Amino acid sequence: MKQSKLSASLLALSLLLASGALAGTSNKGTLKVGETVTVSGKQLPAGTYEVEWAGSGPDVELSISDGSETLAKVPAQIVPQAKAQPQSGYATSADQSGNKALTEIFFGGKKYVLSIGGASAATAASSDQSKSNN
Repeated sequence: MKQSKLSASLLALSLLLASGALAGTSNKGTLKVGETVTVSGKQLPAGTYEVEWAGSGPDVELSISDGSETLAKVPAQIVPQAKAQPQSGYATSADQSGNKALTEIFFGGKKYVLSIGGASAATAASSDQSKSNN
């Protein structure tokens, strides 16, 4: 009897750990930029970056890294979409000097967009905003 309780407890623990691991991987993605973009005052040259976000609700903290070190941390919002994105990519807005700031990241097959900077991303829709696909 004790052995079956121990087995059941171990099974429940392993299922709990597995579900936690799966939940953790859903807050990660890859960002491929084909141009230099600015995030939180830091320039990211063209390349592939890892993105990860943490937080509850629509407001999250977004971390962008090159795989070995975190390059930028910015507040972001998870914005639900009516349908899944057809492919991964990002959106930028350009200032008067032509510098491009990262405003959105989207992932193929996902029904949300990560909006960076909140109000500035919404304002970018009325200014010079462009989208790029990975």
